Amino acid sequence: MDRWTAGLLAPLLALAAIPAAADPGRGVTGPEAMAVLERMELSPELLEDSAGDPMIRFRANDLNAYLNFYDCNDGRCGSLQLEVGLDLENGTTLQVANVYNSRYRYGRMVLDDEMDPFLHYDFEVLHTDHAAQIQSQVEIFGQLLGDFTSSVGF
Repeated sequence: MDRWTAGLLAPLLALAAIPAAADPGRGVTGPEAMAVLERMELSPELLEDSAGDPMIRFRANDLNAYLNFYDCNDGRCGSLQLEVGLDLENGTTLQVANVYNSRYRYGRMVLDDEMDPFLHYDFEVLHTDHAAQIQSQVEIFGQLLGDFTSSVGF
């Protein structure tokens, strides 16, 4: 096998090492998502939200970020949301949020009651390789964070 073929097979072999507990087509568990974020070296911490569903706090672009779990049944969740909030001294404006939301397809900016911006990014994990899907979405989210923080002058 030449180096080029070996290079193409390496990522596939890494994905083959995904824990056997993963159940494609039925969502993902908190521990399964934790394992992905740990492999990405994002300092994740598994928590529980007010509804009793998993929630993971981690570091992305030197910011505290959250992986929120939705559509959960028997510990498996079908959709996830990546979230970062910025505590700005003077908040931002609806105009800034509208401009951001019109320019960026994947993420959406929402403002809290103090006009502080939050970046939300939703995705499903029902019919997919959980580890690869979560990793790719966290990577896209990391790219969006740069534009998000620039948009609000952070």
